[in-house]
Parts: sequence; C-alpha cells; structure tokens
Amino acid sequence: MPTALAASTPAPVAADVEAELAYWRGVHADGHLGDRDFSDYSTVLKLGYDVYLAYPRATEAQRYRVLQDGYHLLRPSLHIPWDEARWLVRHAWRHLQDAARPH
Repeated sequence: MPTALAASTPAPVAADVEAELAYWRGVHADGHLGDRDFSDYSTVLKLGYDVYLAYPRATEAQRYRVLQDGYHLLRPSLHIPWDEARWLVRHAWRHLQDAARPH
C-alpha cells in the first residue's frame, strides 16, 4: 500500500497483536461486537494494527486514510461496512495505546 506516509521514519512501537486479538475475541464472545463471525472482525483488526505499527508517527487522520485504502483493497472479501470497520479500528487503536501506557 504505497502512500505519502511511507517515507516517514517509524518510531519503535511494540505491540502484542495476538494479545490484542485475544482481547477482541473475548469482547466478541461477550456479544459486544455484533453477530458476524470473529474472523470478519479479525481481518479488519489486523489491517488496523498493520497500519498503526507501520505509521507510528502519523496522525490519526493520516492513519485513517491508509486504513481506508487498505479496506477498499480488501472490500470484496470483507463483510463489515466501512463505518463499522472504522469504529472497530478506532477502538482497537485506543486499546493498544492504553495497553502501552505505564500503569
């Protein structure tokens, strides 16, 4: 996914994507994501994490543009509308940021 952001120098960002997916799997199991299969949500989540980790210094608006480009490339295989995908990824990014903060 080439973008103008590709030239930015990434800051080191660590994330346990598997732990994040496990968190969202639990949220889904509790009935808080919707009635789709979790694999539909995990595809969108993985895309969101890829964008977040690839562009750690980007603004949220810049990340959303990259996310939207990726979403449209995957759209034929996705069963989640853009508005719902964006909502989910926004919450996933926030959860990731909260997990990275010292407590």
